[in-house]
This record gives sequence, structure tokens and C-alpha cells, in this order.
Amino acid sequence: MPDNPMHLGLILMAAESSPELKRLIQSFSAYGFELRLVPDGETALLSSQELKPDLIFLDVSLPGLSGFDTCLSLKELDTTKDTPVIFVTTPSDRASTVKGFSVGAVDYVTRPFQIEEVIARITTHLKIRNLQVLLKEIISNLQEEVAERQRAEEALQESMQLVQEANNCMKNDLAAAARVQQALLPEILPALSNVSFAWTYQPCSELGGDSLNVFQLDADHVGLYVLDVSGHGVSASLLSVTLSRVLIPRRDSSCLMIKTHRSPETETLVSPAEIATRLNSMFPMSEDGRQYFTLIYGILNVRNGVFRYTCAGHPPPLYLAPNQDVSQCEVGNVPIGLFEDSQYDEGIIQLEAGGRLYLYSDGLIEAKNIARNFFGETRLQETLRVTHQSPLQLSVDATVKAVLDWTENNHAQDDLSVLAFEWTPP
Repeated sequence: MPDNPMHLGLILMAAESSPELKRLIQSFSAYGFELRLVPDGETALLSSQELKPDLIFLDVSLPGLSGFDTCLSLKELDTTKDTPVIFVTTPSDRASTVKGFSVGAVDYVTRPFQIEEVIARITTHLKIRNLQVLLKEIISNLQEEVAERQRAEEALQESMQLVQEANNCMKNDLAAAARVQQALLPEILPALSNVSFAWTYQPCSELGGDSLNVFQLDADHVGLYVLDVSGHGVSASLLSVTLSRVLIPRRDSSCLMIKTHRSPETETLVSPAEIATRLNSMFPMSEDGRQYFTLIYGILNVRNGVFRYTCAGHPPPLYLAPNQDVSQCEVGNVPIGLFEDSQYDEGIIQLEAGGRLYLYSDGLIEAKNIARNFFGETRLQETLRVTHQSPLQLSVDATVKAVLDWTENNHAQDDLSVLAFEWTPP
């Protein structure tokens, strides 16, 4: 341990008191950090406003207000929205780890604490935060310099011309990238007498992180998927486009969906779970970017109406029966790219004659109105019931319109993707 520690930062930890935590205070002090302990989420919210800590630890199993809800509340407050939050979990609690990232945490540590690892993670995230603050200061200074130059008419005209040129260049680049992304969406749907398909995709900005497709695998089977890359903008779009290319069925050794043997007669389809496993191996989450993606991929047997699928951190499909009952087809797996040794389970849905199945991204159920209330699964299911008598494409379009109407400004905060099909016996 360091001999003469300096005060390097104030850390707030919300966790139930224990001898281990008392020892942790001494360890933190020896490394130059001041650790303040609070017993629950409510106290953490109050203390964070008063102390303005440099970093916050939250135990996932806090009494009262959960660690996840506490994190969401911290991200809503101006004083703590940029404060790094690290969750404390057990080594086997991967579900909490995944959920922690989704509510805004930057990292996690496990109990019992390994003090060197904890200090290393704290130091890393404080460095990142300090760089972000420095970047904001640099941007602010640059903006002031631009404002001074704009006082002179000649400089203003020159600046405006440069800005216009850069803006036009960026628009052209974004438009070209959007055309590439659009070209990878399904233009021609499989022509089947007993199965109809419908889809829609609306990115929340010029470039989106969602993708979807439907394609014929053989005479009796159709493959369908919807995926959602974490984040937005160029980085998410690049990975989305890459995945769309990887998930194109081909008759060669590079195809993920079909195993090609010596003759076409011996081709076999790769199971949805195996597809997810292969993608997890091909696209591990980067240490710096923490970019991962969710996926639902399934194979429909067009003759008997059996849909076999895997759901990797993605919203489960919704089955609308002919009697208008809606059921959620739950299969829980972690997103792709989070863990090297992830295993993926499969689910099976038997469609009835006239039954409809909807695959969708979480942008639908997580769309918020002005009061910051989610559209939610209940409203989504009710919308599907209301549009049951409409043609399938009209039902899909009406569902997305209901989500956009809910936002009250006709703009969702995330990409909206829906892929649906209706099956009848041949």
C-alpha cells in the first residue's frame, strides 16, 4: 500500500453495513480515497446531492429502493447524471451485471472485494471522467473563441462558409451510410402461399443500430431476425451493417445459417442457439467501447407452423392467437458479446391457423411520453389486439404509429423495428 496517500477523490457506497465494509474504509484511505457508507438507496440519493461524490458504488440488493432504481434516479439528476456508478454483485449474478449496464452503470465489482481490483477500476473511471470534464472545458473555450471571431463580419462569413461546407460533407456522408443500411433491409419478401410477412424500421436518427431481415433457407424453412446494437450513431450503425452482412444466407462455407456438405442434398440448417453462440464468439464486447448487441433469431417451418428461436437479451416475441389472446414467448439469454462463455437456450412456438408472431426491438416498449412514462408491454399487446382484423402490414404500421403518438412529439428516443408474420396451414 502507498506510504503517504493524497486525497484522490470522494467515493460514496450504498450497501448494508458489514465488517468487510468497515475494513474497506481503511483500505480506501490508505490508497488516498475517502469512502462514505450509506445503508440504502434513498440515503444515497440525498447524500449524493450534498457530498457530490466523484464515484458511486451501489449494491444491487439494497433494502427499499433497489440499486437499479437508485441508479436510474441518479441519472435523472443534473448533479449526478455524469457521476460514474459501479454495481456490487456476486460472481454468479450475471443477470444483475447485464441489467446494471442497461440502467447506466459503467462497471461492476463482485464480493468478496479484491481491493487492488476495486482501486484499479475506480482509478480508471475517474480518469475517464476527468478527461470528459477536460474535453467539455476545451469545447467551451473553443466556442468562446468562435464567438469572438464572429464579431467581425469578415471572419463570420468565412466561418459560416467553412461550417456550411463541413455540414454538407457530413450530410452527404450520413446519407450515403443510410443508403447502405437501407439496402440491407429486406426489399423482396419470401413469396409463400400460406405465410405473409410485414416489417417496418424507423431509426431515431440518420443512422440506426437496429437491423432485421427475413429470408428463405430452403423449401420448408424461413429464417427471421431482429437485432439491436447498443448505443446510437455511427459506431452502432457500423456494427449493425457488419452483422447484416454476416447474417446473409449463402451457399458457401462462410454462411452461418446453412452447413454446406459435399452435395446440396446434404445441407443442414444451423440451429438458432448455435447461431447465437457463433456470433458471441465472433463479436466479443470491446474493453473500451463496451459495445454489444441483442438478437432474436428464429426458423419457421412453413409447413407445420413451428417457429424455433433463441432470444439473446432481446425482447421476447409476442404471439397473437386467432382468438386475439396475446402471449409473451419468454426465453431468457444474455446479450451477445458480453461474456465469452455464454450459453443460449431455444424456445418453440406452435402457430395456429391465422396466428401472428411479432418480433420487435425494445425501442417500442421503452418509448417515453412527456411525463417520462414508458409505452410498455401492456399497451403494445393491446395495440396488437386492436389491429388484429387489419392486414398484417397495416397492423405493423399502426403499432409503430401508436408508439410515436405516445411520445407526443412523433419522435422516439430509440430505433423502432418490427418484423411480423402470419401463418396458415398449406
